[in-house]
Amino acid sequence: MKKSILKIAAVSLLSAMVWACDNGFTDVPVVDTPPIIALGPITSGLVEKQDFKLEVTLSDGIDNGKITTLSSFIYTIKKGATTVKTETIPLSGDSQKVTIEVKGGFDPGDYNLDIKVTDSNGNESTENISFRVASIRPAFDISGVWTMEPVAGAMKVGPTPGSSEWWQNSTGDVSARACFFDDKYTFGNDGSFKIDMGSTTWLETWQGVAADGCGAPKAPFDGSKAYTYTYTSTTLTLIGQGAHVGLAKVNNAGEISNGAAVANQIAYTIVDQTKTGDTRRMTLRVQAGSGVWWDFKLISGPPASAAIVGKWKMEPVEGALSVGPTAGSREWWFNTVADVTTRACFFDDTYTFAENGSFTMDMGTQTWLETWQGIAADGCGAPKAPHDGKGTFTYIYDGGTLRLIGQGAHVGLPKAVNAGELPNVTAPGEVTYQVVSLTETAGVKRMTVQIQAGTGVWWTFKLISA
Repeated sequence: MKKSILKIAAVSLLSAMVWACDNGFTDVPVVDTPPIIALGPITSGLVEKQDFKLEVTLSDGIDNGKITTLSSFIYTIKKGATTVKTETIPLSGDSQKVTIEVKGGFDPGDYNLDIKVTDSNGNESTENISFRVASIRPAFDISGVWTMEPVAGAMKVGPTPGSSEWWQNSTGDVSARACFFDDKYTFGNDGSFKIDMGSTTWLETWQGVAADGCGAPKAPFDGSKAYTYTYTSTTLTLIGQGAHVGLAKVNNAGEISNGAAVANQIAYTIVDQTKTGDTRRMTLRVQAGSGVWWDFKLISGPPASAAIVGKWKMEPVEGALSVGPTAGSREWWFNTVADVTTRACFFDDTYTFAENGSFTMDMGTQTWLETWQGIAADGCGAPKAPHDGKGTFTYIYDGGTLRLIGQGAHVGLPKAVNAGELPNVTAPGEVTYQVVSLTETAGVKRMTVQIQAGTGVWWTFKLISA
């Protein structure tokens, strides 16, 4: 009995000692840390319209003396100040994996993802990550340097898409606005967009100048800021105040000259895109407010005219000149091999297309003349005005059409003009040919042009580089 009493006393004493060490945590500080967030990589969704996916690993952290569990997971995805996706997900336990998945992904642009995780004791942790969604790159590559194409109609405006009822630039405008047509627009593969206007560009009175004309670029349209762009097969969007192509006044809200605000971004509809050799072309369209439609034609790479720059002459072969009732036919007449010799004074005439857009003809002392030019019989003779090469001429070649500007400018026979054949019509101030082929082999270029000289009369001229 005595031994039993001693044992009971010992157990009681031990219990009292243990209770003194752990009396409801009053002597031991509680350590309860916030949850831990570990972000995995974004495995999908960095390209527009692609499902977005990001895995997040969560744990309850450290708790010493008090048991807690994960409670809630909240994430918010914003594009600028706009919330594009938010969700609250309930949690449980000490660890959990959550997959943030957004079906259909996002539009191109910069995004910010904020995450907040709480535990059952009210502790919270946050995490943040920024990411950029790139546009789907269409097959047509627009990276590189572009300019407005220096042709009539490069800019036009009207009440319906593609119309030019109200205005379009003329050929003369290309020269008058040379300070504008040399402005460069550069699209980077990294989504960057740059504008280089040089020391002068085209200014209008809404920009604070006394009269429309060339002058130092005006902010915010001076290309001094950093811009970005997004690009799909149908839309090109320029991002950043002052970013633009074509006329700076035109944006989606209207025209700044008519009171529209300066835009932070402009979306252009892609009308068409073509590539010929190393030359790319693109037409962009923008509705500048209700019922106002602008088109801008851009070009990248060597201009089409580069292909015909140089000196040419009629190719000394049979059929270099031919005429018939349909394009390319020679039913009515074509030159023979013997004609090449008989008309040697014609086959040595040269036509020169200069890089600056000027066009010259050198006929020497003699060329081929016909009776409509006031001589008794067809044959060699001194060139007759206005087809004697002594005028001032220019040309425009856009890859399919060749326009020779200036009365008397021509290739091949001077009598073939668009309205008919001289002398049945008046000598025009310009003539337009269709370039049906332009090739180069071993440094030798060949070009075939056609002209419909009135209804149902088609002339074909074959030229070779001289």
